[in-house]
Amino acid sequence: MFFKRKQIEMKVITTPTNDGIQVEFVQKNGRKETTLSLPLSKEQIEQSYRLPGFMAYVSWEELVDSGYMENGILSYDSYYGLLQYDEGRAALHSLLLPVEPTEVTGELRLASTPDQAELTLKLMTKDGSNLDRVGTAFGAMYRIDDQLLLLPPKVYELKKALNREELIGYQKIGICQQLALDAGIALENFLENETYNVIESYELDIKVHAPDHIEVIPTGESEEETYALNNLSQPVTSFKNGMKRNRFVRSENISEDITKLAAKRHITGEEVPLFFENPSAVLPEHDYHIDLELFSKRVTGIIPIQHIRPVYNQESKINWFGSDENGPDETKAYNPEFLKDLMEQHPTEQYVYHAGEWFYLDPIMRKALLDLPEDEEAGLSKTFTLDIRDNENELEYQLAEKGSKEYQPFPVPNGLHATLFDHQFQGYQWLCHLKEQGKGGLLADDMGLGKTIQVIAFLLREKEKNRLKPTLIVLPIALIENWLDEIQKFAPALKESIYVHKGTSRHKAAEQIAQYEIILTSYDTLKIDQLILGKIDFQSIICDEAQNMKSHSSQRSRALRAMKYEFRLAMTGTPVENSLEELWSIMDFVQPGALGSLREFRRNYIETVDYEGLLKKIKPYYLRRTKAEVLDDRLPKKYIHDPFYIEAADVQKQISQTMLQTKETGQIAILNMLTKLRQLYGHPGVLIKDYENLSYKDIPKVQALIELVNDIKAKNEKVLIFTEFRGLHSILKRLFMSMYGISVPVIDGNTKNRQWVVKQFNSEPGFGIMLLSPKAAGVGLTITSANHVIHYTRWWNPAVENQATDRAYRIGQTKDVSVYHLITRDKHNFPQGTVEELMHVLLESKRELAENVIIPFDFSEIQSMVMEKMGMTKEQ
Repeated sequence: MFFKRKQIEMKVITTPTNDGIQVEFVQKNGRKETTLSLPLSKEQIEQSYRLPGFMAYVSWEELVDSGYMENGILSYDSYYGLLQYDEGRAALHSLLLPVEPTEVTGELRLASTPDQAELTLKLMTKDGSNLDRVGTAFGAMYRIDDQLLLLPPKVYELKKALNREELIGYQKIGICQQLALDAGIALENFLENETYNVIESYELDIKVHAPDHIEVIPTGESEEETYALNNLSQPVTSFKNGMKRNRFVRSENISEDITKLAAKRHITGEEVPLFFENPSAVLPEHDYHIDLELFSKRVTGIIPIQHIRPVYNQESKINWFGSDENGPDETKAYNPEFLKDLMEQHPTEQYVYHAGEWFYLDPIMRKALLDLPEDEEAGLSKTFTLDIRDNENELEYQLAEKGSKEYQPFPVPNGLHATLFDHQFQGYQWLCHLKEQGKGGLLADDMGLGKTIQVIAFLLREKEKNRLKPTLIVLPIALIENWLDEIQKFAPALKESIYVHKGTSRHKAAEQIAQYEIILTSYDTLKIDQLILGKIDFQSIICDEAQNMKSHSSQRSRALRAMKYEFRLAMTGTPVENSLEELWSIMDFVQPGALGSLREFRRNYIETVDYEGLLKKIKPYYLRRTKAEVLDDRLPKKYIHDPFYIEAADVQKQISQTMLQTKETGQIAILNMLTKLRQLYGHPGVLIKDYENLSYKDIPKVQALIELVNDIKAKNEKVLIFTEFRGLHSILKRLFMSMYGISVPVIDGNTKNRQWVVKQFNSEPGFGIMLLSPKAAGVGLTITSANHVIHYTRWWNPAVENQATDRAYRIGQTKDVSVYHLITRDKHNFPQGTVEELMHVLLESKRELAENVIIPFDFSEIQSMVMEKMGMTKEQ
């Protein structure tokens, strides 16, 4: 007698809940089922990757990588989001979940008086079956027997609205009525004849009664809606239309807005010009649902405002000129005696109306003209705006240096739990010396040389000198966790008084924030809260990844330059990315006036291309070391291998030939074609889903990648594989996990927990693969457990590729690092070279230029050269 051998398999179990889909996995051995703990351990994956059903686990891991799964639940909002792209639909299908919504009909009924708004929804299948009778509802799903039915997204939105407790009365009827119409759900007779319009947005209109009196009027999309918006005495406003009635009801949020605005409907006096320049400073404090910043831009120029600026003549005497910053490019000269009289007549006002004109008279000008003591400006009635001397047209503001210029050694603080490398010790000395001289600094060390630890050592010294509180660190939000980890690791004493200023619960008062020694915040939060943070006298302001303030006219840059500080430091390995003006913007924060006005900077350095002169000019404030300069004898070697050239597969040649026959014209269309060709050479399945499951042996480039990864696996080492294309991440992850039986993490723009992913990857011993997007993973990550880097597809800028490589090649790396490029050829379709061949030649020719961080790199030039060499012109 022969007994059938029990087959072990991996089985996915999806359980719908009211909030989303819960996903579990069991290992089935005959009748025995064992629930698996997620995520699977390295050992579990090694034991399971050849089992039937394992690819469903790979799909689950993809959803976790991308941040769709949270706390083991795939929310229905995320579910519908996944349906919008092919990779998402494939992942859901692999988890045995429906990817096509079921068509339904139904009716929305009112089961109470309108003010009570008790609504019921009856849903039916196309054959007329009542879904609530034949199945069980779970949020966006119905379970009928063993089958899951997915509701159309509009129907699910309607179901959610019916259950929203904050929606009451007429507002609830109006929202549900509109959602029902959008979803194709019928309305009962009463609701059919009563149209409830919920007002959820508005505009602001300005009526000018006089230069010192304006009226702010909320407006809707129609006269009826405008009337209803402003009819605050009634919760609902009705208009009869034959046998039907149109009813308008404000949403709760809009009602709050309009009530606040009504309190300041008429604006008079010096608040008029202030309102046009900064509406939030005049209107009652409230989280408005209209973008006041955009509104301010829209209404600029309605009332001219003269901003008085000092201009220095050749004899260094000051002439005072006024200009309406939002009006014509004209200036008027003003007699200083006239300005003094104006200030003395209005000692507590910043905005003064005189002889038909508004004048902005800020504290800096008052001090200059009236020779006031430092604290005299406290007499002003209000400081409304964080106005800055922007130094763009003329040099209006520069910071004087102070203190001794004699160099003295500074001991490393006792609280530093690390031994500094020589270059880090020198950087620490440089920072301390700058502080004593009263100068700012631009620390532009190469990626991976430890800029953060140099600054942490400096902060410890400031703490020892009782000069730390308060210090502001401004950085991209993705790096906040990394800074907290580094401080905990190297200077736990600094952790005693750290505050992260972010989120809706952040402090709203300057006094609360200033009590901390170190405050971390993002560039955007600082921009939003500039009026609060601008009140604080910071000891130091430190900007990490300072290229985030590269645009001198941006609100980020202007807000930073408006802060009050004793010491300022910018940290970035790439102070110039596209334009030399980016360096001026950073330096105008670091040391205002050091490079002159922006106009002078353009004339002296941009038009003359005088990079050598510029380096000399910034030398007192600028420090940059490369790995080759300071770590050549301490870091392992970096080997950039000759590229692997691979012939395109027949299927790739056929697809590219079809693409060429379309005869695309225009720069955007051609760039789109180049992107598609780059995706095609990565894997044809990225463009055509039918090719997703092609054997890797049918695609020479993928086969070459596998052979390279096999060699790395044989050495029991790790590899980082860079490509910007999300579809390639998905295909390669599935391929690697099914071949090698390992978890393959992905870091791209959707990854929410980057530091945790990196920690897990670094902690696992032996062979490993990580897939990364070069831009998303280009900063803030240390992945020195990997010593192989493969640029599977190329990025247009070699500096970005260098940053990506430096995730592995940095301090902490103990092995030689190998860098590889895989390049596809197709002599038949592209005798002058494929997009990959031409990109490689051009990128390598520009790589030395990319190493010089103060020379702008114009990647559009490379794109144009590729198009030209491939015979693709903008107009054909």
